[in-house]
Amino acid sequence: MSTPKFFCTCFALLLVMLTASCAPIKTLDVWKEETYAKPLKKVLVIVLTQEKSVREQFENVLANQLSDRGVEVIRGYKVLPGLSTKPDRETVVAKVRELGVDSVLVARSISKQEITNHQYGGVILGGSAVYSDGGWYGYSYGYTYDKQYDTDYFTISTKLYDVDTAKPVWSYIAQVRVSGARQGAVNVFVPAIVEQLEGSELVNTKRP
Repeated sequence: MSTPKFFCTCFALLLVMLTASCAPIKTLDVWKEETYAKPLKKVLVIVLTQEKSVREQFENVLANQLSDRGVEVIRGYKVLPGLSTKPDRETVVAKVRELGVDSVLVARSISKQEITNHQYGGVILGGSAVYSDGGWYGYSYGYTYDKQYDTDYFTISTKLYDVDTAKPVWSYIAQVRVSGARQGAVNVFVPAIVEQLEGSELVNTKRP
């Protein structure tokens, strides 16, 4: 391989690696019970988080996307509003029986990593001028500044439970980068969940 082609190839690989490392979602694991072949019909969606607004948005966005694919969805925050990050199993089981759902989809954060990023060497320049004694006299100023901002990396586990067997039949684990509002990360992550469900043949593709 010639030298120019070699460097072009290395540069292309570097770009791919950088793009992957900066991606907001990184899939860690997808699993499905081999014998499970029932598509979602009526599902209870539960997002376990201490932030009420995040839970409601997460469940709403997920419910809307699944509904677009012909799934009947019940939002957990509407029927189990006081659910904590460690819910009482008997309370959930009783509600599941009452609702008559055939599956339960549960999403929760299982770990969090916070990284502080620094941006050094920014420069702000300015100046002014005054007229005195027949001439203009000016001065300028400048100073540097440093910025820092936090990026959170959440590892999110999403599991699908079959009501008849009371066992998990599908799971998706992903690392989600959150560098701004968490609501924005929800809007990016939920389609990834649905895409994995489609790939596992548990939901249909979006209806036209």
